[in-house]
Amino acid sequence: MRRGQSYSSVPNLAMKSIFEPIQIGSLCVKNRIEVAPAAPFLTGADGSVTPEFYAYTTELARSGAGIVMIGVTGVDERPPISGRTLSASSPLFLSGLSDIAEGIKSCGAAAGIELVHGRYMLSPPDSVAQQTSTAEVERIIADFVNAARLCQTAGFDIIMIHGGHGNVPSMFFNKKFNHRTDRFGGSFENRCRFGIELLRGIKEATGGKLAVEYRISAEEMQPDMTTLEETLEYAKVIEPYIDLLHVSRGLLEVDALLPFINAPSYLPRAMNLPYAKRFKESLTVPVSVVGSFDLETAEKAISNGDVDMVAMIRTVLADTRCVEKARHGRDAEIRPCIRCNTCISRTHSMFKTVRCAVNPLIGRETRFDTRKTEAPRNVAVIGGGIAGIQAALTAADKGHTVTLFEKTDKLGGLLNLAAVGELKTDLRVYLDWARRVVSQNAQIEIRLSTEATPALLANAKFDALILGIGAKPIIPHFTASGTGSVLWVGDAEENPARLGENVVIAGAGVTGMEFALTLAALGKSVTLVDLLPEEQTGGGATPINLIALRALLQEANVRIIGETRIEDVNADGAVLQKDGAQTLLPCDNVVLSLGFRPDEELLSRFSSAADDVYIVGDAKGGGSVWNAVTSGFDAAMRL
Repeated sequence: MRRGQSYSSVPNLAMKSIFEPIQIGSLCVKNRIEVAPAAPFLTGADGSVTPEFYAYTTELARSGAGIVMIGVTGVDERPPISGRTLSASSPLFLSGLSDIAEGIKSCGAAAGIELVHGRYMLSPPDSVAQQTSTAEVERIIADFVNAARLCQTAGFDIIMIHGGHGNVPSMFFNKKFNHRTDRFGGSFENRCRFGIELLRGIKEATGGKLAVEYRISAEEMQPDMTTLEETLEYAKVIEPYIDLLHVSRGLLEVDALLPFINAPSYLPRAMNLPYAKRFKESLTVPVSVVGSFDLETAEKAISNGDVDMVAMIRTVLADTRCVEKARHGRDAEIRPCIRCNTCISRTHSMFKTVRCAVNPLIGRETRFDTRKTEAPRNVAVIGGGIAGIQAALTAADKGHTVTLFEKTDKLGGLLNLAAVGELKTDLRVYLDWARRVVSQNAQIEIRLSTEATPALLANAKFDALILGIGAKPIIPHFTASGTGSVLWVGDAEENPARLGENVVIAGAGVTGMEFALTLAALGKSVTLVDLLPEEQTGGGATPINLIALRALLQEANVRIIGETRIEDVNADGAVLQKDGAQTLLPCDNVVLSLGFRPDEELLSRFSSAADDVYIVGDAKGGGSVWNAVTSGFDAAMRL
């Protein structure tokens, strides 16, 4: 067996602090990791538990986290927020809630559930805080208390009151909106009263036996909105009624702040940690923090004494055994999150069911039989990119014999280019993981520097063929082509410093935008040109990541010219055409980032090379990690 290039294991992170037990009220939690709340949009239309929701939730519980917190559960008797979020508004939901709590606890985790008021969650904050009658406010509080009591009856160990991100409790505390004249408004003391009465009511109704976590935005990051110092004072007031304070930042209704709540790969990890430290220093109740943590950053935060717990969701979605793997010293096996925000962008921005770019089973746990096949086959995978790697791993897991052909001397395909640059740390970590796990899989024979041909495949008598041969970049011919003035983005990314000081990028999709940021960081003047209107550019990026990307481009003074075609590139620069008129845009280099198209001629050569032929990855279209991983997995599951 020829394996070619080898990939060593990452060093063990020697995690200890995250596995120390912690007392949360009357609840003893086995470790310091909490699965943060997020709605997967897998419930029934009435807010009831479905088999899909149960399977997803118990899969998260198998992660090994100390607390698994179910997200976005409505306390009010009305249709759920989106039609596919959980409800705890009535005893009619008790049986399903009980199943969920039981499923979580059967995996050794504490069962938690986040409570929100769906009706008022979607209302303008000024109308909620200012125009709701006193009786209505009391009814909102009663809804929370009744739901908490129901959750306790169902068997949950801990509830989370979502008082951050602009949810109902924060609306009443916000001095910008709350100018009420009853006991719930006006002064600082009165603006705290909604939270106090809600939390005190829960404690009384549950006998203090149900642990209470309170999620808070340390600051709301908008002019005239709640500041860190005000939130610290509020936290001190509610401290006697809570068992754990959970620190985040920002507002969900302000799109510009979404990247701070779900940080993409362009932003640092653990941005909320300095704020959580302030609460830890000011309070005696345990403090948890959320915000783009992986297990390594969690270990550092807890071992340094900055916080008591760390909450995370994307890290667990990417690998639903991550905490257990770390506990057993198998850090090298943990599939890393690339912070592409496929998961949260689908649910928050599109109201679709959750998916993960690197974990093809998330949200689809009930759709596939992952047991070993009773009819193993001899499978060839052509192309060692991410689609081919995923197809090979999945086929091997199913018990098939797999041979992976890669014509170059290293695995990774186009991700080797896409993962270049300071912005691509998460992609590089994922690429290293993918290379490592496929190379160490004893069920997969890897043939590097080997170009597969139909004749070669025929001699080996493969039963099935998975084609992950990538696609060809779209490279138009211009006057200056071949002179060095025109480069494909994949070639330019290998050495961006060699480009001149004034660069034009043809194509303002996510690849072009990301490369523009790389060049701007080197001090170059960059202009993006695209056929689409400027507001429609950024194809390939998830909505939340695109918000961050646009903001960073604006800060870097990168210019975007929309509804414009590059007609030619000559010695003087790029010739632009818009509305029938031509203009010259002087530049040193033009970088082509115009996407890819499948190589239909190459695909046709393999169409009859085996009884069953499957096309995956860029060869099928799509051009994203999600497309590559999902198509590779799906093809292998069809074998």
